[in-house]
Parts: sequence; C-alpha cells; structure tokens
Amino acid sequence: MSHKNNEGTKSVSQAAKLAVIAGAITTLGDALATIAAGLALEDELKDNDRSTDDIDKLQKQIDELHNEMKQLKRMLR
Repeated sequence: MSHKNNEGTKSVSQAAKLAVIAGAITTLGDALATIAAGLALEDELKDNDRSTDDIDKLQKQIDELHNEMKQLKRMLR
C-alpha cells in the first residue's frame, strides 16, 4: 500500500506543479494583453491629438477666410 501512496503523492505533486505552471502562463498572458491594450490606447490618444491639431488649423483657416470676406464686403460698399 505504501507504493500506491507514493504514486498518489507523485501524481498530486505533478498536478500541483502543472497548476502553478498554468497559473504563471495565464498571468503572463494577462500581462501581455494589458500591455497591448495600453499601447492601443496610447496610439488612439496620439490620433486624437493629431485630429485636434487638424481641427484647430481648419478653424484658423475659416476665421481667416471670414475676415477676408468682411474686408471684401467693406471694399464693395
């Protein structure tokens, strides 16, 4: 019977080791997913900054055109 107990202990020990390895792999996968999400968010924020800059430039051009139209109207009166 002690032989069977020894085999049972080995089996439990191997299962525990596999559980620890599986937990480590899962944790590593979660860490990689978190890093990927952070990088994607960073890219999105950069795109938003570029869009804001483009909108600001367009608004500036619109304002300049508006002022030119006002000047033309004054000249035509």
